[in-house]
Amino acid sequence: MFSVLRSTSPKIFFDDVVFHDSVDLDTFIPWFLCQIIEDDEIHNCSFSSVKLVTSINSLMSICHYYRIEQIYLVSPNYLNKSDEWKMDKLDSIFIAEFSNEDGKFDAYKFVLADGGYFVHHQAGLENIENQVSFKLLIDFENAKRL
Repeated sequence: MFSVLRSTSPKIFFDDVVFHDSVDLDTFIPWFLCQIIEDDEIHNCSFSSVKLVTSINSLMSICHYYRIEQIYLVSPNYLNKSDEWKMDKLDSIFIAEFSNEDGKFDAYKFVLADGGYFVHHQAGLENIENQVSFKLLIDFENAKRL
């Protein structure tokens, strides 16, 4: 989902890892900025880092393996119903399944820290939140996985 900008040279080399100062986002779907706490058992300390995630499955994996400090939803304009991309602190994610003649779809309800929400799905239906029952998938405030 991410690629290095072709016009930029590597910023830092460290062992077999190359760090760049910019990347291309190859898709226009919602993605997540996760600030996590990583423990360094060798040096007996903790540090904060940021991960950019483009899938719910990867996000759930991060929530399982790391302590979450903050998670933000980075949403394209079609989802946040504005003229630009936005970044909002994320409180929780709900999921619902929907079936029609075109197949089976997952719908996600992203609940923001300010109480607002966005519904994202591939079914192409208006007001899908009135047609399905959402169940809690991830509660970031309490760091629970259901």
